[in-house]
Amino acid sequence: MQARSLMRLPGSILQGILARAALAVLRVYLGVVFLLVAWSKLKHGVGPELAQLLEQLGVGRQVGALIAWGELLVGCCLILGLGTRLAAVLALLLAAIYMLAEKSWFWTPSSPYASWAMLSLALLIGAAGRTFGLDAFLAKRWPRSPFW
Repeated sequence: MQARSLMRLPGSILQGILARAALAVLRVYLGVVFLLVAWSKLKHGVGPELAQLLEQLGVGRQVGALIAWGELLVGCCLILGLGTRLAAVLALLLAAIYMLAEKSWFWTPSSPYASWAMLSLALLIGAAGRTFGLDAFLAKRWPRSPFW
């Protein structure tokens, strides 16, 4: 019954619904990726490239644990759709750090971090947490906030 009512909608409305649903799927996907990466770092430590970058910056290995906890927070927020725009900014920053650590660029095909950065940018612009996320409730309460 719902499928028939969806088909009766004008094309632009249907396209908008599908686009927002696709953003929600990408949001959850990127959140799961960050959770898996964070879990690996918390269990085994940061990779050699990131460890070398942290040593060069003189910030020590404690920052590696902080990065892992940040990834965990970003992953949870993206999956829940909570503060999605802020989480997307943090994900974009983390992707940029990883790209610097492995000395890759956005057009380097062997690096997944450019994809993470572009997904983060799409989630940031599209307010992806308002579809199947907790940001929808927060946006009703505080409609002018830039975080959702």
